[in-house]
Amino acid sequence: MESKISKVFNQFADTYLKTSSATLEQHKVINCIKTCKTEALGYHIEQCPECEHQRLRYNSCNNRHCPNCQAVNKERWLLAKKYDLLPVKYFHTVFTVPADLRVLFLYNKKLLYNLLFSCAWQTVKSFSQDKRNRLQAKTGMVAVLHTWKQNVDYHPHLHCIIPAGGITANNKWKSSPSDGDYLFPVKAMSGVFKGKFMEAFKLLYKNEELNFPDVITKPAEYFWQLRESLFGTNWVVYSKESFKSEASVFEYLGRYTHKIAISNHRIKQVTNKTVSFEYTDRAAGYKKRIRTLAGEEFIKLFLRHVLPPRFIKIRSYGFLASRTKTEDLTKLREYFGLSAYVKPPKLKVADVLELVWGIKPSVCPKCGGSLILIEHKARPRASPAACFA
Repeated sequence: MESKISKVFNQFADTYLKTSSATLEQHKVINCIKTCKTEALGYHIEQCPECEHQRLRYNSCNNRHCPNCQAVNKERWLLAKKYDLLPVKYFHTVFTVPADLRVLFLYNKKLLYNLLFSCAWQTVKSFSQDKRNRLQAKTGMVAVLHTWKQNVDYHPHLHCIIPAGGITANNKWKSSPSDGDYLFPVKAMSGVFKGKFMEAFKLLYKNEELNFPDVITKPAEYFWQLRESLFGTNWVVYSKESFKSEASVFEYLGRYTHKIAISNHRIKQVTNKTVSFEYTDRAAGYKKRIRTLAGEEFIKLFLRHVLPPRFIKIRSYGFLASRTKTEDLTKLREYFGLSAYVKPPKLKVADVLELVWGIKPSVCPKCGGSLILIEHKARPRASPAACFA
């Protein structure tokens, strides 16, 4: 059965492309969503030799921008991250940039997304090592890039999970103030984050690394006016109170890790001209709203959120960074009297299905026998398989 998002792209993408340009990566996403879980990407037919029950499964596109393909990826990531948990408190902190920057973000995605990650971590790191914050320990952070609002408009920001403390020079755990109930002063963090970002932003301009849209005919004048405006704007960093238990930390973060700009269940109606979808209006007390757009306009908004090729949207820092995680977590687990740290196993799709949902894909749902493969069509090697980015 065709998913709602596939229906939207099959119905409106070709018309959109007749009047609008798209990057190679956006073309890949369009092809993937249009063909996901269809015969175009191949299939497997399995049969039970006991009762002769057959099951047809079409291949998924596995593109990270496709709403049809994220459930298993999210659960696999969560199962792996549970190995990193410690019996400490954690905070959910969000780093945002002013709306005036969004135009340049669109034209410099990789450059400015990387800058956003770097400045957020440098801010957290500087506060964790500043003796005025009574921590002076190596902390950690897991950051996830989001580029959208609930109504699908463009809004780049980072969701971060930060442990309330860090590992000291003598390999002990030191909690942040008030036994981990307080992280860092968010107003001060906002100021430091702004300062670090603006300093690096100016350097990018001076090194002529920034791209400007064609409609900006005087880039120098535009940049210096923008810079002055940004210095006069309050930058927002906010931190939610610590989680009640460490077990809930990554379950919560899982809402953000593999989330797409819009999911299938939020698309309420697709006509021959429009797409209507539900969103939560936070400014109006979290009321549910319906937004209706022309199909081509919906495609345009969706494609703004396509990431640069091979861009890493989930990053870990400090004692949670891949490079030093094994050594640091081994010391911390020993400090807390926990079992030795082990690296998470590499799970296949079948393993995730069974662990999370209790589904055994190799077992016949009719009689409990073992399904065997009787026919398959392989994925095509050329387009649209080229969309697996």
